[in-house]
Amino acid sequence: MSSTDGLTNESESKLILSDFYNDKLLGFYFYKEKLQRITYMDSESVVGNIYIGYVKDVVKNINAAFIEFGNDLKGYYSLNDNSPFFLNVKNNNKVCQGDKILVQVSGDKIKTKDYSLTSNINLTGKYCVLTVGNTNISISKKIQDKTTRNQLTRILDKYKNDEYGFIARTSAKDAKEQMIEGEIIYLINQLEEIKNKAMHLKGKSIVKENESILTKECQEFIDKENGIVITDKKQIFDELSKNKINCKFYNRDLPLFKCYSLEKHLMSGINKKVWLNSGAYLIIEPTEALTVIDVNTGKAELKSNKEETFYKINIEAAHEVARQLKIRNISGIIIVDFISMRNKENEQILLNKMNEILKYDYSRCIAVDITKLGLMEITRKKVRKPLYECWRKR
Repeated sequence: MSSTDGLTNESESKLILSDFYNDKLLGFYFYKEKLQRITYMDSESVVGNIYIGYVKDVVKNINAAFIEFGNDLKGYYSLNDNSPFFLNVKNNNKVCQGDKILVQVSGDKIKTKDYSLTSNINLTGKYCVLTVGNTNISISKKIQDKTTRNQLTRILDKYKNDEYGFIARTSAKDAKEQMIEGEIIYLINQLEEIKNKAMHLKGKSIVKENESILTKECQEFIDKENGIVITDKKQIFDELSKNKINCKFYNRDLPLFKCYSLEKHLMSGINKKVWLNSGAYLIIEPTEALTVIDVNTGKAELKSNKEETFYKINIEAAHEVARQLKIRNISGIIIVDFISMRNKENEQILLNKMNEILKYDYSRCIAVDITKLGLMEITRKKVRKPLYECWRKR
């Protein structure tokens, strides 16, 4: 149940919803009063929606197809990573121009790049995810108890087949077996309904519309973080209450955005320069192809043992780089130019430390290597637009 209580300190995790800037609804995620990320709750996003895609072109040299769907939308479809579900009569499994394929939007349109489309449809429940095309059983990394992991594996393994597998979400650790199995059966039936419905629709039609970003983000936040959602917008409060999402309505004299310094946090999530506690700073430069992050000593006190000082600054910078990737939703290729260190062992320690930190990202993120020039290469999965792109559309 939702309530109209005022501000509360019951939880260390808070999601603050406000449209204080140009009527754009933004979600500010805090943990122990420190900002973790900012999400633009774009009601027009089509990510997660399932459509009947019409194959417009097949480009052999990149082994991909470009598919039209919805209202004049176009997406990129990898032929390497998909097993298509055809909705027209076929004599083989080769994707050709004019084919109709069941697709899900897996990535937003970013910069000049089209939407990402997949036939590996994911259907998400509260406790698990049905994964078409991935027949493995996976358990959330946040579930660390071995007995619980084994129990969940046993439950999910009963229902997987040659078409799909399952992922146990963090919330599954406290759920009863019958609740998990009930949801699995529901997701399996939902998949069959989607396929049957698609057979009777015209090309480019929408088959299943994903729940709103607002509802999805808030529910996932509560399930994963056991946090509280706070807003001062009555319309948002009513919408979340309607969807049975627990939300606190803020109605004090001091505006919500001032109470949490949201404007300051938003500006810090857009500015190029980010100061570190040591006096060093980051410069974050997004470009068309990749994002470059430069670590500078700035006002940091350089002691006699410079190697040790540089190492400590780089470790501090690694933590902040990981946080900024989440706050700004930076994705794709990221190059980080850390302060040069002579000791190559320290470089390896830094790489290992970065990957240890990145494990807690909500999006798949990996530090790949450090080049001979001392540049760290990071890749982060693209799902939604980065914060700076949402800002440019204001």
